This record gives sequence, C-alpha cells and structure tokens, in this order.
Amino acid sequence: MTERTQEKDARQEREPFLEACVRYLDSSPVCFDVPAHKMGGIVTDLADYSGKQVFKADFNAPIGLDNLYHPRGVIKEAEDLAAEAFQADKALFSVNGTTGGILTIMLSILRPKDKIILPRNVHKSVINGLILSGATPVFVSPDCDPNTGISNGVAYETYLRAMEENHDAKAVFVLNPTYFGIVSDLKRIVEAAHAKDMVVMCDEAHGSHFAFSNKMPISAMEAGADITTMSVHKTGGSLTQSSLILCKKGRIDISRVERAFAMLSSTSPNHILLASLDAARKYLYFHGREKIEENIELANYARKEISKIPGLSVLDSSYCDRSARFNMDLTKLVIEVSGLGITGFEVRDILKRDYNIQLELAEISEVLAIVGLGSKKEDINRLVYALSDLSKKRYSSGINIDLPHFNYEYPTLVVRPREAYNAPCKIVPLEDALGEISAESIMIYPPGIPICIPGEMVSKNALELVEFYLKNGGVLLSDSSEGYIKVIDQQQWYKSSDIDIDL
Repeated sequence: MTERTQEKDARQEREPFLEACVRYLDSSPVCFDVPAHKMGGIVTDLADYSGKQVFKADFNAPIGLDNLYHPRGVIKEAEDLAAEAFQADKALFSVNGTTGGILTIMLSILRPKDKIILPRNVHKSVINGLILSGATPVFVSPDCDPNTGISNGVAYETYLRAMEENHDAKAVFVLNPTYFGIVSDLKRIVEAAHAKDMVVMCDEAHGSHFAFSNKMPISAMEAGADITTMSVHKTGGSLTQSSLILCKKGRIDISRVERAFAMLSSTSPNHILLASLDAARKYLYFHGREKIEENIELANYARKEISKIPGLSVLDSSYCDRSARFNMDLTKLVIEVSGLGITGFEVRDILKRDYNIQLELAEISEVLAIVGLGSKKEDINRLVYALSDLSKKRYSSGINIDLPHFNYEYPTLVVRPREAYNAPCKIVPLEDALGEISAESIMIYPPGIPICIPGEMVSKNALELVEFYLKNGGVLLSDSSEGYIKVIDQQQWYKSSDIDIDL
C-alpha cells in the first residue's frame, strides 16, 4: 500500500493538469484551433444529455497545456505525481484504455519471435499484442473452476515450470487480477522471473485501487513488476477510457515504451479524460483507503444477505487456496445463480428489464456485480431485494441448469498469431472447422477471453463451447458471420514463399 508522509501529502494535493485546464477555460479564449464547436460556440443534441459545459471543457492542445507525447510541463507534473502515488518510477496517461496500454507495453518490450510466458485466459488485446509484436506465446493454463467454468489465476509452480522449460523467454505476463478478481502469487512470480532475467509485465485493468489499501491484493508495482497498465476508470474513479501505464526502471527501456505509446495513440487526446486521471489520482491518494474499506464492508454485507437467498451463493475469501487462487478482490461479487434453474445471461437480462439493475457481466452459471468507489448501501439493498424476488419466482429445490463440461483444454497453438493473422484465409462453417487452423479470435464478450485465437488448431472442445454459449444467450465476437470461422487456407499458404511456422 502507498505510504504517506507530510511532504508527499503536500505534493499530492496538487492537480497540475486539471488546474491548467481550469485556468484556460476561465480565460475565455477566442478559438481558431480545433475542435470545430469552438468551446460551445455551437452545441449538438448531446448538450441535452451532458449539458453545454462538456463542450466548453473540450479543447484540443492549447498553449500551456503541454504535449502528451513529449510532456515537459503540466502533463509531466501530473504524470510524476501519479508515478509517486502508484509506487512507480514512470507513469504515462493514456486515453486509449488498457487495451491501448497492453498493446503499448507488448510492442515496446517484445520483438518478433521473442518468447513470452502468459496465461491462456488473457484479454483479446494481449492476443492483438502478439500479432503486432510478432512474439511467440508460451501459454500456461489457469486454474479452471470445474463447477462454474471461471478461469482463475495461474499457480506459481506452473509459471516456474514454464520459465525453466523456456529459459530463453524474454518476458512473463501476469493478470492482476482476472476479470473475476482472482490473483496469482505475483510477488513470488516476479522474484522467479527476475532471477532468470525475464521482464514481468502485468494487466491490471481491474486493479487500479490495489495500491491504496492493504486489504487489497498486492499491486504490480509493489510486487516489483517492471511494467503494468491499468484502467483507472474501472476501479479508480476517472472517466471511461482513461488509463495509466506504469514502469519501473532497470529492465525495460522507458524511451521505447514512450515511442510505442506515441505510435499507438491518438494525436488529439481528450483533455477531459486526462484531467480525470489527474483528479482520480488525488482522490485515491487521500481517500482511497477509507473508501475501499467501505466498499469491502458493503460487499461483505451483500455476501451475507445474498447467501441467505435460496438458489444463490457468492464467492468469498474461502475460495482462495494460496496457489492459483492466491487472493481475491473482495469488492467483486461473483454470484452463483445456477440453483435458480436459469443461466447467468438470463439473470442479467431479467435484473435490467424488471428491476433496472445493471450488472457488470454474466456467464453461464454466475453473474458479476462490482462494488465501486461510488456504491451505496441502498444500491446493495436493491440488488438483494431483486435477487430475493427473482428467487421466489424461479427457485425450485433440486432444479439446476445443465452446465457444460468445464474440464476445458485450450486448443493447441501450431502457428504464431502474427503468421496466422497474415496468412491466406478462407471462411468455413463452424461444423467444418474441426482440425483447421484459426485465422481469427473467437470469444465471448465480456470478458473478452478468446475461446480460439489465430494460430490455434480448432478443437472439438472449442466448437462445443461456442455452440453452448450461442444456445444459452452468450454474445459471441468474431470477424466472421455467426456460425462461421475464418481459418488459414492451407493449400494457398503452403505455396507461399514467406511461410513461417517456427514457434
């Protein structure tokens, strides 16, 4: 957890970028730069939703507000404060979400054919990072809950075995946490990787609050990881799409990170999003510990009440095994609903339609509700009431939904993702895809974890899972039309002179 001192408190009181934005807005400049609305000179129907102020605060890159990709003024000051607050040596403000952050850190550290050890339940952005970088993945299998199908963390021993078998790997990638709030033994993984001179990079999309409470799992920077990226908007209070990239000096070339960041980012970053990062950092620093503890109390209250409802149960700290389920974020409510005789997808839809409650995501047998900084006890009470009412209507002793076989084996990777992405391809019906090499990612969203990725052999297990999700209301994302998949046209591919299947 971030340690506070009087001197640090005095520095963290400042919001240099936000303050500069306010000064510029208050000066009422005459604008001959973009954007075209000229700080609200005209407004569209959006003003009926957001108010005219959003137009006034939407300016591009005026003098005095620094340059995001070569910061020397207020952006640099704001990023330096963020680095201090999150225990990093360097921070970069991002308006491309953690998706952009993932692509940045992978492209900055990995070169074509570099090996990276990573869990198979990574977000789709990591697969895209493999395509862009040309790196060779060495996948390690996460713990898969046989009762719910949830992919959790990866055991330290599994990572260690992969490191020993791939001593030439450049990097190790760790989820901290998974979408459902589960973390691996990050500190030990970092120590083992560093002993073998491997870089450790993390996806902390859902962990921006970890640094501010000792009741949360350890943050990547505190654990000694070299680089991480996090969605401050998800759990830290900034506006949607705003994220941070955090770096430790020593094992990575920070200038290369900055170059990759500039290459992948918009040259017209939204200043409202950047200002929201500046403000969220200050809020987390001064109020994070108190609010996170309140959130945990609310979440535990919800667990207690929901667990009384017939047909429902909620994951708690007893779910952790100090291995692949090393620890968990207790502000995430993973609610098992199969005892109601309906799927998580149906529960999600019913709660929104009949009770106006929006959940984070649904899976086959569970739903996820996130207790965040702005959550209130009355919100929890509404959720408990809705679930109780739904149970009265749906619960019948002994009736459960038919769950798929969750002893899932991921498809075999036979071609590097970049090669598969660029290979000649064809589109075939799913029923004809068994044994073909996928040229695209197929995933259920959210959370966006691919069932099959470019370069993997399409397996019977993968096809059965796709069929099951489609049948039960899952949202399937792919490049092809529903019921079809893009695969490598092997006849054309083998004729190619630049074929490369060297893993």
